[in-house]
Amino acid sequence: MKRHAFVPVLLLASVVASNAPADTTDPHSFWAQKQRGWFFYEDPPEPPEEAPAPPPLEPQSQTVQTITEAPAQATPAPPQAFSAEWFRKNLPKYKDVAWDNPTVENVRAFMMLQRYAMDRSSQFADVTQLAVQGDPLLDENARRPNATYAAQALDKQAGEAKAQVLDELAQKVGVFFFYASDCDLCETQIPVLRMLESRFTVTPVSIDGKDLPGSPFPTFKPDAGHARILGVRQLPAIYLASPDGDFAPIAQGALALGDIEHRITLAAASKGWIDQRTLNRTRPLRNLDDNLSELLPAGLVEGDESGFIPPSELLQHIDQSLGSARVGGGELP
Repeated sequence: MKRHAFVPVLLLASVVASNAPADTTDPHSFWAQKQRGWFFYEDPPEPPEEAPAPPPLEPQSQTVQTITEAPAQATPAPPQAFSAEWFRKNLPKYKDVAWDNPTVENVRAFMMLQRYAMDRSSQFADVTQLAVQGDPLLDENARRPNATYAAQALDKQAGEAKAQVLDELAQKVGVFFFYASDCDLCETQIPVLRMLESRFTVTPVSIDGKDLPGSPFPTFKPDAGHARILGVRQLPAIYLASPDGDFAPIAQGALALGDIEHRITLAAASKGWIDQRTLNRTRPLRNLDDNLSELLPAGLVEGDESGFIPPSELLQHIDQSLGSARVGGGELP
């Protein structure tokens, strides 16, 4: 009797199990694909074909750039000890060493080199004296004697030559004196102008059209624009004037008579009213006509790659250019 009661229980459990919801989470299950019907008779799908593997990449040729290193330059040899170049490079170093570390050894080394330099300088000075002796181009005593009597004689000679040149210039040019009636320095310049009038014709030109106090210039000329044309900015102003209307500035400010006369000769030379040789005669110096910067032509001789010319070769070319006879004041003709 009990066995028959168990059978209905099993049947009930099977019915409940058949009515339970199926797992639809698996996309390949029957319940997920029920719209297809009884598809279990279908052939299983073929596996997808694998894509062919890409061919291996061929290695690209790389251009190898060869860097050619420049040949190492040879290190220049150091300068010879105690030469001029060696002293220029190393004497300051020895001084620095002695200063930074003033031991007896460091200071003594620097002082030894300093003594060497002073002895060489003394030797250079002695040889310099020998080099200039007998050569009037190099001997400054030949240009301007140190002896007082000779210097005074040269001053007298130059003064006489200047007076002669000024007398000759006074026949060719005149002096224009620009002033204003309220200019104090213009008034103080009057005595100098009186002395200048003993040689030159002086033409007073008034900037404001008036005479100075005391009427020193009764025949003055009112300025007709010459001051502006000549660029007069300060009074008194002195100009040389030639008959053809050419002007040469002498001064803008008060000057002594000697300075005015000296400037007149310089201005006359710059204008070509006198030549350079005539101007040199007015100076208390000799051998001014032997101007090496004018006598020696450019490109006299070619040197090495740095332009250096050995001393003996340089002197030979200079002497040939100047000639054996140098003519000047006091030299043999």
